[in-house]
Amino acid sequence: MDESDIKKTILSTSADEKRIYRTRIQKFKKSHFLYVVLLMFLASLQFIAIAFFSRGFLLSRHVLDNISKADSQLTLQSSPKFDRAVVLIVDALRFDFVIPIEKEKANSNYHNNINIMYDKFMDNSESCSSLLLKFMADPPTTTLQRLKGLTTGSLPTFIDAGSNFNGDTIEEDNLIKQLYLHDKNVLFVGDDTWDALFNPFLSNNSAPFESLNVWDLDTVDNGVISFFNDHIHSKEWDVLVGHMLGVDHVGHKYGPDHFTMKEKQTQVNEFIHYVMQSLDDDTLLVVMGDHGMDRTGNHGGDSIDELESTLFLYSKTPGKFGAMTDGNQSIYNISDYGSSYRSVNQIDLVSTLSLMLGTPIPFNNLGWPIEEMFNTPEEGKRMTQITMDQLLEYKKTMNLQFPLDRHDRMESILDEILEHKNPASGHEYERQFLEMCKDLWARFDYYSITTGVILMFISLVLLISITKLIPSIVVNQMVPEFAPWICTMSVISNICFFAIYYVFQKPPLIDGVLWCFLFATAIGIIIGCCIPIFDRYSLGWVFVKLREDSFSDYWSCIGCGILIIHACLFTSNSFTIWEDRIVTFLLTSLGMLTLFEFAFLPKRQSTNALLTAKINENEGTTSGVNSSTANSNSLPLSRFARLLGGYHSIVLIICTRLASLITICREEQGDSCTPTFTTSSNSSWWCMMLCFLIIFLIPSCIKGYYNLTSSYQAAAPIWIDVFLKGSLFLNFIYWSLNSLENSDNSFLSDYKYDFTIAKFTLARMLAGVTIIATNIGWLMGPLCIKLNVHNTDVKSHQATILGYMNIYGSEYFLLVINVLMSIILFNKPLAQVSISLMCNQLLSILEIVDLLKLKENVIGPIVLGLLSYQQFFSTGHQATIPSVQWDVAFILSEKITFPITHLSVILNTFGPHIIVALSVALITLWKQPPDVLKPQTLLGRIVSNCGVLLTYNTLLCLSSFVWVTFFRRHLMVWKIFCPRFMFAALCLIVTQLVVTFGTIAFATGRLIQHINDIFWQ
Repeated sequence: MDESDIKKTILSTSADEKRIYRTRIQKFKKSHFLYVVLLMFLASLQFIAIAFFSRGFLLSRHVLDNISKADSQLTLQSSPKFDRAVVLIVDALRFDFVIPIEKEKANSNYHNNINIMYDKFMDNSESCSSLLLKFMADPPTTTLQRLKGLTTGSLPTFIDAGSNFNGDTIEEDNLIKQLYLHDKNVLFVGDDTWDALFNPFLSNNSAPFESLNVWDLDTVDNGVISFFNDHIHSKEWDVLVGHMLGVDHVGHKYGPDHFTMKEKQTQVNEFIHYVMQSLDDDTLLVVMGDHGMDRTGNHGGDSIDELESTLFLYSKTPGKFGAMTDGNQSIYNISDYGSSYRSVNQIDLVSTLSLMLGTPIPFNNLGWPIEEMFNTPEEGKRMTQITMDQLLEYKKTMNLQFPLDRHDRMESILDEILEHKNPASGHEYERQFLEMCKDLWARFDYYSITTGVILMFISLVLLISITKLIPSIVVNQMVPEFAPWICTMSVISNICFFAIYYVFQKPPLIDGVLWCFLFATAIGIIIGCCIPIFDRYSLGWVFVKLREDSFSDYWSCIGCGILIIHACLFTSNSFTIWEDRIVTFLLTSLGMLTLFEFAFLPKRQSTNALLTAKINENEGTTSGVNSSTANSNSLPLSRFARLLGGYHSIVLIICTRLASLITICREEQGDSCTPTFTTSSNSSWWCMMLCFLIIFLIPSCIKGYYNLTSSYQAAAPIWIDVFLKGSLFLNFIYWSLNSLENSDNSFLSDYKYDFTIAKFTLARMLAGVTIIATNIGWLMGPLCIKLNVHNTDVKSHQATILGYMNIYGSEYFLLVINVLMSIILFNKPLAQVSISLMCNQLLSILEIVDLLKLKENVIGPIVLGLLSYQQFFSTGHQATIPSVQWDVAFILSEKITFPITHLSVILNTFGPHIIVALSVALITLWKQPPDVLKPQTLLGRIVSNCGVLLTYNTLLCLSSFVWVTFFRRHLMVWKIFCPRFMFAALCLIVTQLVVTFGTIAFATGRLIQHINDIFWQ
């Protein structure tokens, strides 16, 4: 008898056993499907809650479609000051880039490189032919929103920031539309955002360029320069617009403190000088930035560096501009980086250019013309009357009234304006009117906010009840009831609410067919879940059970404590700002507690033991284990287990501490935080060396954990030594090429390498293998076991299955490796180092949970959830818009391509959450032999642990809902609390999708059925 016969004999079963197995697996398939459906309904309820809350909290403004008419404004105007205009936008042109900075304070990479504008302003101050001003943007400081403000004169709200990658044609009245309506030809070149916003109003000869590929520093700028060379002297245009992106892209790619920034600024300086020389006497030159950039080179928030931009106006004809009357030197003061320099709002440019070019001021404009542009009292009075007519027409149409405490004062100011046409009084009226509009647009929809909070709270209660409070055996019996009840009640509630909707004509709560459907569906899901629960249990039992289970033992108290502390961080802006340090402290503290447990409490007995066999030489053999061995989980930990547990605790502490050294700082953290996750660090030789080391360290780490259970068999060496090492090596090559491109080494800078083709080839090959090929391979069912025939007496049929004890966990972790390889590609080198540490942290947590017999305790999923947030911060992220690493979107493609570009950003931003959401099943599956628990029981316990992880993220999301509403009038609400709420909501969405469709629907169901097929069929 050969080895193959022995294998068949060992794994053979009787006909009755096969029949029992088939019945069992059919029940499992049904339960598995119904569990997925149930989780889908719970996820839908939470998504509806997020939608309602976002609708109520993320402000939007009412946009009027009215168009300003020429007859009401231009009758007051004499001939325009300029026949033509050249408008040059230099993206991210921060104000301190264009003024002289003292040498001892200056940074040579981004200071004193653009001097043409300030020099010309100073040289022509007597002739009044140029003007340089600080140009203050309104948040959010994203390009699309700034272009809206620069052309409409209105204020985009916070929610508009989300549309930065999806600009649609502006329907409201704007400067470009007015130029088009008055037969002026607008010729454009540069950032294709203009084409998306103003396409119907631009010349057919315009030349838009792809704008969002921040790795491309030269294509757009060279295109703008070449286009201007060809067209600036022609008569085919009335307004020539160019939008350069090089300075902004250098900031995103390298940060401002990089030699490439100096090269770009020098290019801009020379180009502006060329344009100035090319103008005729009747053409106005406008050079401006749309926003600034912070110290990391990013923008989107409201820090002073992001808000301060530049406005320069120039004409070859003297006397076109006036000057401020109260002392030029004090007003145009460049000391302290120009902090006290004369500034104007960006929305003021719209009315200014409209009056300069002789077109009506756009209807929704809220700005006031720049005072220096009108150099005689008559011009000032005419400007005041035209602008006031536009503002009052807008106020009348919107039916706006000043509050009672300001009404009388504003009416007196208005009377003075109408009588004397005083520009100063008009400007004061405009400022007060602008503040009133801001207050008006800051009105929240409390119906929707309350609905969102209540629905999220109910979803939290249902999630806890179904996945944790009710025993999994009972839930298995209830699962067939949930789906029919939810579907039935959703249909009934939709019928009822649509009847209410049409009878009562759109109540405030359900204003709109879509919102009516969502609200009715949410109510149907809630009632459908409650009917099976309250058919067996009372509401009082739920709360009593919650109190008992939350504090039933030591580790449950620790887990709930961590959850409550994290949720309470949002009660303070200081706690929210320092969340990265706090979650690191919590995770390190938990490592210390487990170390204390293993070192000083050797006789502690577990009350949450999972029925798994004890490690011994008989495990996995055909002889099985005796009853005393099977029940050995109630015994104290052995000396070896305590040593092993102590080792894993120390690994967890050290890896957490090392990962915390990789930081990106928020602006609010100030000098208390020193960023280490910088462009220079990610391109440094020592960082590349660390990436080279992880090629060997990550596989060795995983191999060590697999060897603990003899699971390094069969597919494991192929996955770990071939796939993982190979992908890490190719990944190292990719980022090394990127580092060479970014290097400022004087030797390398003499050689201009173009690695674009090589990088795209490597990246696409890696993505194809890690995202598609390896997962197809995993679907084939790779096993990490080996049959070891150790008895020469073939009649005894004795053999050992190596890796039997961890057959579930070892195979499942191969899927985690696939995801790990995919995510590493889209993370920068220091983030890859952090993720390699995360691999150690994850496996150490699984070993600790197994040694302490905490597989059914809430502490396991909560610690994994805490790990995901700790790694989010240590991979170069913060809960702020500027910290999003948009540049990784172009690793696989040069242009925005759905879904590749979007997937790249998602994997980069939410990589740790995806890994944890997939790995939470390992709490149950790690070191779980196949002959102890039935498939349905195993599935129920996995769902229970997934439910705890979802509970963690749901509670954080609910807490962010409550506290961002509480702080809605806080000074920092849009800078701190609102981005954190958005991040919490996105984390919950990502975790829900991965858990429902990845962990439960795809991985767990296939794995359990595959393993049971092998040992029972």
